[in-house]
Amino acid sequence: MSYTEQHCHSCGMPLSAPDARGASDKYCAYCTDSEGNLKSWDEAVSGLAQYLDSWQKVGNEEARKRAIRYLTSMPAWADRA
Repeated sequence: MSYTEQHCHSCGMPLSAPDARGASDKYCAYCTDSEGNLKSWDEAVSGLAQYLDSWQKVGNEEARKRAIRYLTSMPAWADRA
């Protein structure tokens, strides 16, 4: 039997990561509200852009572009591509 890592359908975070598991079995705790509902597109873009800029130091506009490019490659946001 092989083990397949489960990832968040919104951001790709491994659901086995510390503090990643939330109320949803498809999305991480960072991408959902307390009931496991996926946050809005704007919240997802804003949150990822802040995270990217915190370590890439590219500025808000570039971080936002990178966040949008990345998120639209994920199953939860593919319709936004």
